[in-house]
Order: sequence, then structure tokens, then C-alpha cells
Amino acid sequence: MQGITIPKPEYLGEKRVRLIDASNMSLKGSKSNDYRLHYDFDLFGFQCRSMEITAVSEGEKLSSSDIDSNDIIIADRIYGTTVGIEHVTGSRGCYILRLRSKAFNLYSCDGKKLELLQQIGQLQEYESMDIDCFYRLSTGELKPIRIVVMKKDVESIEKSKRKLKKRASRMQMKSAQPETVLHNEYIVLATNLDFTNEQILELYRARWQIEQVFYRLKSLFEFGEIPNKNYDSVMAWFYGKLLLAALCEAIVRTECFSPHEEKLLFGTDSQKFME
Repeated sequence: MQGITIPKPEYLGEKRVRLIDASNMSLKGSKSNDYRLHYDFDLFGFQCRSMEITAVSEGEKLSSSDIDSNDIIIADRIYGTTVGIEHVTGSRGCYILRLRSKAFNLYSCDGKKLELLQQIGQLQEYESMDIDCFYRLSTGELKPIRIVVMKKDVESIEKSKRKLKKRASRMQMKSAQPETVLHNEYIVLATNLDFTNEQILELYRARWQIEQVFYRLKSLFEFGEIPNKNYDSVMAWFYGKLLLAALCEAIVRTECFSPHEEKLLFGTDSQKFME
């Protein structure tokens, strides 16, 4: 799906910002998720770079994406793993990834485990800081990583707490551990960029654009509850919906024109268009 291009900050230069995420879908009448739409979105080109529909068992991971040195990959918590980071940096790309409370351990330069909450505990509302530290590979090698943290406002903190409780209740899980609850009072991002804290946070906030793509697909095109269990029918239904969405947005983006004009869409004259 495409949309209206938004201004690209000058500090990005030739960098391309890609938002990567996935959304789950269910068969009609199913009480669980059955399929997953993986989506790769060019933020400032404001268009889909790639998409894939898989079984829900196919995990959300960066290692399935082709990345080059011009890319900045932005993704949510599920993608914040050392495997994903290694895949991006191995392709000489850059990343801004949200971190879960226990995604992986962080270390100081002397190899000692870093207690993140102790480092950020004095932050005030909307205040940010960054920490240069390391993560450890399975080989024992320490690799550099930059952590950017911002303290949420009171309203957002309370919203996060309610969300954790609701999730635990829905999935019949134990209440979140105190460390997890405290971690959710902050926006914790991992990156290898040398931009300012404000620029890193600004770019991550733009991640909501891909959430809007999923929202439009599900609300306007009913891309959520699948009416058939046959695999071929399911795939035909999915891609038919995606084609309809793409056509609708192409029509919205096209300027109105008069039927009496010689030139039609894409600069083709009327006679050639009819042929």
C-alpha cells in the first residue's frame, strides 16, 4: 500500500529508512491466529518494498530480509535480538530496534554485566540518555551497541501497566515481574547510529506509519478474518485483497483529469490508451 510522501530529514542524507513488522490473521471462527502478513515499508518513499504471507508459525525476524549498507531498519521488540542485529550489521546496515526487558544481556567494556535499570533510574519524564555498551555472541565475543532510553510520561506509564495486566489475563499468565513493569516505564532502543538521542527517538516514533498500513488493511478492506480453509483459496483471497487495496490507493493518489484531454494516465494519449 502506498500513501502521501512525508518530508525526509536532511540528517539522513542518502539513507533509506525501512519499517519492518508483521500482523496476524485468523480463519473465520478460529480462536487463534493462523496466518501472518510480513511487511517491509519504505518510510519516506511511503510504499511497500516487500510482503509475504506465511503460516503463523513463521517467526518475525530480520534474518529473512535482504539489507544493504544504505538501509536503516526500524522494528519493534520482537525483532530486537542479537541474531537480528548481527544480520543487519553483517550487511553493513543500520538499525533502531525496541528492546524487551530481557532481550539479551548488556556488558561494560571490561565484560561485566550491565544493570540497565540502575543506569537509567534517575531519568525524569521525557528525559533521555544513551549508553555505549556491548552484547555478547555465543562465541563469547563482545560487540558494541548503543542504547538510547527515554522516560515515558505518567499517562503512558499507566497505559503500559494496564496493557501488561490485560495481556496476562487474556493469556492466563502470571502477572508481569516487577523488573518488566519497571522496564516498561521507558522507551529502550538499541542502535548503531551516531545520530542524536532526539533524532533516534524521532525516527522510532515514525514506526506508527506501518501500524497505520495494517489498520487500513483490516478496517477498510476487512483483511483480518479469512473465510476459507483451503490453502490456495486463502492465498487467492489474501492477494485479491492486497490488489484491491493497491488499486484504491493508486486511484486516490491520481489527480483528476478531463475525459476530453488528449493525455490520459501515465502520459498515454487517448488513442493509444484505447488500443
